[in-house]
Amino acid sequence: MGKEEGAKKITVIGVVQGVGFRPFVYKIASSLGLKGYVKNLGGSEVVIHVEGDSDDIEKLINAIKKSHPPMAVIERIHVREDEMEGWKSFEIASSGNAVEEASMIPPDIGICQDCLREIKEKSSRFYRYPFHSCVNCGPRYSMMLRPPYDRENTSMRLFPLCEKCSEEYRDPKNERRFFAHGISCPLCGPKVRLLDSYGRFFNSEDPISEAGRLIEKGYIVAGKWGGG
Repeated sequence: MGKEEGAKKITVIGVVQGVGFRPFVYKIASSLGLKGYVKNLGGSEVVIHVEGDSDDIEKLINAIKKSHPPMAVIERIHVREDEMEGWKSFEIASSGNAVEEASMIPPDIGICQDCLREIKEKSSRFYRYPFHSCVNCGPRYSMMLRPPYDRENTSMRLFPLCEKCSEEYRDPKNERRFFAHGISCPLCGPKVRLLDSYGRFFNSEDPISEAGRLIEKGYIVAGKWGGG
């Protein structure tokens, strides 16, 4: 008996943007040989158009329900039959501004153990880089200007990725940085500066340590990042 081919549209509502959801769907769908796309929409939801063997499509849906990224929170999944469009591969498509159903903006997430380890490793290119993050951690809500969650819609739009970060961003095998919109490094990301109450710069090679010393002396130090 031959395989039964079909197409479905899957809309996922919840905390599904900025948590590695699209890369997750991309990897599962590609491994099953399915075709189509996954993309963010303007209501902070995710929509999937998938074509292929009906049994494999069901496997994808089950994986979304049971094996989604740990930071994702799925509230509802809508599945309906869709038209075949003749896709030749599965891809992460450009986000759309349409709103099918309002969803949830992802919260900021405390630094993960992997990023913390890399910040502490002298051999790491992220050594002592305070803005290091990955798909599992870092700011989300505080740096969003508008949905959908894409780099150009966050305060990170001002910091184009360097060659190395771009390479990791495009690499599906990179579990933590593939399609992670908030990533950066000391070469391409924000820098830390220390200013006094008059807006004058402190001449310090290590502004964070200097801020710590000032606090120990009784000074009041306020911190500001890209989120405000």
